[in-house]
Amino acid sequence: MSRILVTGGMGFIGQHAVKALEAAGHELILVTRKETGTKLPSVLYGDLLKKGEPERIVKEAQAEYLLHLAWETEHGHFWNAESNYLWKNQSIDLVTSFWEEGGRRAVCAGSCAEYDWSEETSASPLDEYHSPLLPNTVYGQCKVDCYHTLEGLSDEDHSFAWGRVFLLYGRGEIHTRFVPSIITALLRDHEAKMSSGSQVRDFLDSRDVGRAFAALTMANVEGAVNISSGTGIRLIDVARIIGELIGKSDLLKPGAFPDRLGEPLNLVGVNQRLRGDVGFVPVYSLEEGLFDTVQSLKKELQKGDKFCAG
Repeated sequence: MSRILVTGGMGFIGQHAVKALEAAGHELILVTRKETGTKLPSVLYGDLLKKGEPERIVKEAQAEYLLHLAWETEHGHFWNAESNYLWKNQSIDLVTSFWEEGGRRAVCAGSCAEYDWSEETSASPLDEYHSPLLPNTVYGQCKVDCYHTLEGLSDEDHSFAWGRVFLLYGRGEIHTRFVPSIITALLRDHEAKMSSGSQVRDFLDSRDVGRAFAALTMANVEGAVNISSGTGIRLIDVARIIGELIGKSDLLKPGAFPDRLGEPLNLVGVNQRLRGDVGFVPVYSLEEGLFDTVQSLKKELQKGDKFCAG
């Protein structure tokens, strides 16, 4: 059994990573800024963005492993938020302080936004060894800077891995994002408006993403690892699967919105390292994951939950 410090452990990804690590018998310490009122593993209260807090937290935790998932995540805001710079600096402090306190292995969450999204580069699946890192957002650049700094500081005594997350979906996702926006519109008998839907994306259920981070944490793998399905699917085809599950495909309205400028037509990650080196295989197919998400949102809607009522 290992002692693991987890940031972002109650988030969209983190809750599933925590569940997997707990099931494996590890001792977890979660970092949170406020009381939650729920049953949790050991908790350390603190704000990672405050000066001196990363150092204090790792000193108190005295953990062997660190899984750092926390970052700026506000939908529609995080891409170019100034807070990304602070998250970068504090994340570097967190990991380096963790190593100074005797920590053995740090695993952090990266993003597919670190890659070059130009048409020439993204036409082929993106891989950790050959695809250039050339982000066009503040978020992506801060993630790249954080990755390069920590990779350069890691050594045989200070293990480091970086999970680059592609697209994910699942229960509890912010309702304005693509998958839940289509589902909630159809469940309310509204038109599900979207762009052309010609964009090809790489989707993975949030439960599998969390499980992948748990596996990466305990694996003997260094450096960047894509957290992806390795398979691309057009957004219109994702919407059609949802339409068929709900029985309201006639309400899908592709082309109602223009495609966003600067977005790549293709965004798919090679997941050979995840499957081969880490030994992780996703459990949920896209159809299974979407079915579960539909059922979850349907229950919320039936309860008149504010989340779905809009």
